[in-house]
Amino acid sequence: MLVAGSSGGPRGLRNSSPEPSSIQPQTAGCEAKDPEMNDRGSQTGALLDLQETSEQPARKPRLAGIENHDDLGMAFRHSGWTRERDAVDAALVALGMADHRIDAFRGCGRDAWVLRSNEHPDKLRITGSYCHDRFCLPCATHRGRILAARIRDWLGNEPARFVTLTLASDSKSLTDRLDRIIAAFRRLRRTRWWRGRVKGGLATFEVKWSVKSAHWHPHLHILCRGDYLPAGELSKEWHVASGDSYIVDVQLVNEPDQASSYIAKYVSKPCPRSTYHNVDRLQEMIMALTGRRLFLTFGTCNLPKRPLDTDPDTWVKVQSLDEIMWKVQRGVPVAPEILALLKLEQPCKMTPETPLCRGSPRHHPPPSRN
Repeated sequence: MLVAGSSGGPRGLRNSSPEPSSIQPQTAGCEAKDPEMNDRGSQTGALLDLQETSEQPARKPRLAGIENHDDLGMAFRHSGWTRERDAVDAALVALGMADHRIDAFRGCGRDAWVLRSNEHPDKLRITGSYCHDRFCLPCATHRGRILAARIRDWLGNEPARFVTLTLASDSKSLTDRLDRIIAAFRRLRRTRWWRGRVKGGLATFEVKWSVKSAHWHPHLHILCRGDYLPAGELSKEWHVASGDSYIVDVQLVNEPDQASSYIAKYVSKPCPRSTYHNVDRLQEMIMALTGRRLFLTFGTCNLPKRPLDTDPDTWVKVQSLDEIMWKVQRGVPVAPEILALLKLEQPCKMTPETPLCRGSPRHHPPPSRN
């Protein structure tokens, strides 16, 4: 069954209307920019060899609640996903991941500061020491925002299409499923049909778990520029490339802002929410994604670079987040614009049971006086 323009696509997109098919040969440079999405690092192979040995190295003990630290800024950063974060920490330890990865994950958000823009004094942001781990939700969300802005810059006002490719369901592991969809997409891009219609674009994964079939269902979401893509022809080409899959979706991008945000959403969504609550699935997903690229550009797509948000020439430190949270917790007045940035109100009564301050220390040193 061919699916074209299903309701599952992003808002701001519509089904492509029939256009004259004009095939323009594409130069052989289509593959040049492809950083292989399944370019696995040596870490994964070494880890698998390590797990097969009879003597296991001493593993880093799991903390009794990784939110129990002396940094209120960290508690603030992770207060919205405490249980899920605890599950990821336990999975990283159980899989024997490197200590430096676990330490970075546990320390994410430490030494956070509120910054003010030199060019726009009314603009504030928060920065700190972040782990950049794929399974850290705040880091993934930040990465998605930056990517969305870069995609918007690349799209501009030129026409583009949003393409979704799926695989037929089977019971194989997530690693096998990801390897297979990557290989199939590579074969598709090498065909004369694709290279004659698509100039360039970008692609990312979405991984779902089907409760009904109890199988993994990876999808490829692609944003590309080029000529009209007949859904029927794409379905046939995808069937040849994948071997048994034919369900595709093609939509014309109407609103670049929404399309870029839709793509970036998958980069900022480490895994399905339900996966955090299933130990086996969470560990399988961590292993399957370790050392694997989940985002690629191909053809003429060259995403513009953006200046670092923490450029010292652009931003200046206002106050540490730890000190701000200390003041809020004790009713000490804080600048209204900072409260708005943190989405807080003052005065407010905060206790260790308040979700924002879950895991706050019983005793905390007074703020420094500068």
